[in-house]
Amino acid sequence: MFVYSQVLWMRRQRVLRRLLVKYRASGKIDKHLYHELYHLSKGNTFKHKRALVEHIHKAKAEKQRERVLKEEMDAKRAKTKAARERRQERILAKRNALTGEEEAQE
Repeated sequence: MFVYSQVLWMRRQRVLRRLLVKYRASGKIDKHLYHELYHLSKGNTFKHKRALVEHIHKAKAEKQRERVLKEEMDAKRAKTKAARERRQERILAKRNALTGEEEAQE
């Protein structure tokens, strides 16, 4: 029995789309990733279901890694800003102490 390529394509698309809907409903992927993957699957990026699942895992890991890096950078920025402010306060206090001594000597 010969199966037309159109039928194979439809079956594959239905499998991939069903998987995407299931993942979106269960909360494994958000609507933005769903939309992106929907278009990629329609554009013949994924040959089979396993390739799509692997891509989802990679995308989620990359998103998590970026989030961790962003948090680290925000923490570093806050730390350097606090250090800069403490340094400015020290310099200002030193200046005030010196000007106070000069006024007392006069």
